[in-house]
Amino acid sequence: MGYLWEMFGGSLALTLGIELPIVYLLGMRRGRCIFLAALVNVLTNPPAVLLCWLGQAYLPNVPWLCVQAPVEIVAVWAEAFVYRSFAKSHEWDIPHPVLLSVAANLCSWLCGVIFF
Repeated sequence: MGYLWEMFGGSLALTLGIELPIVYLLGMRRGRCIFLAALVNVLTNPPAVLLCWLGQAYLPNVPWLCVQAPVEIVAVWAEAFVYRSFAKSHEWDIPHPVLLSVAANLCSWLCGVIFF
C-alpha cells in the first residue's frame, strides 16, 4: 500500500512541480489560474498514473509507450478542455489553452521519463 502512495504522490508532486511553473511562464499568472492548473492536475494525474500502471501490469507484452501515449493524449485533451472552458470568460486570462496544456504535459512527461 505504501508503494501506491509513493507512486501516486511522487508522480503528482513531480507533475505539479513542473507544470505550475510552466503555466505561469506561459501566461497564467493570476492566483486563481494557478489554483485551476493545480486542480486540473490533481484530477487528471492520478487516473493517468493508474491507467499506465495497470497497462504495465496487465499488458506486459505491449510497449510502454503504446499504453502511455493514449493516456497522455486524453489527459492533454481533458486539461485543454477545462482551460478552454475557463478561457472563454475574460476574467480568467488563460492564453492559448490548448498550447498551454500540450506544453505543460509534454514537459512533465519528459521529466517523468528521465527521472523514472
